[in-house]
Amino acid sequence: MDGEELLRAQKKAMSLLGYNDRTEWELMDKLLKAGFSEEAVNGAIEYVKSFHYIDDERYAMRFADIYHKSRSINRLRQDLAKRHIPEKYICLALESIDGGDSEALEKEIQKVMSGKDLDCLEYNEKQKIAAKLYRKGFSVSDIRKRIGL
Repeated sequence: MDGEELLRAQKKAMSLLGYNDRTEWELMDKLLKAGFSEEAVNGAIEYVKSFHYIDDERYAMRFADIYHKSRSINRLRQDLAKRHIPEKYICLALESIDGGDSEALEKEIQKVMSGKDLDCLEYNEKQKIAAKLYRKGFSVSDIRKRIGL
């Protein structure tokens, strides 16, 4: 690796972070796909880390804060794991959520119901709704309590 490649990798990293926040893994992946050597990528990662432009803990906390009202805890865990966030940061972020899944579950039920009255639905219709909610990561017990199965 030469100094010029490292400089180009650093500039590319800064450019990518200018568009939106990324995890360390996402940034590394983008730089490797852009054709930089592993050495240059590692140098660029260290460079942006030194300025705290990437911070997986902060990323996990912000992600959970933004999406906790619209996604289940299980879904948030999957989404963060997919972005290669370390488990300790995932746990910290999910512990910071107040109220668990209740708000997200209510929002999702309203979306799935699309204006129908829950009390007027038959058992098989409620089961279909429950299945949709379960696939979105909500717990069976929370779903049953809320829709009366």
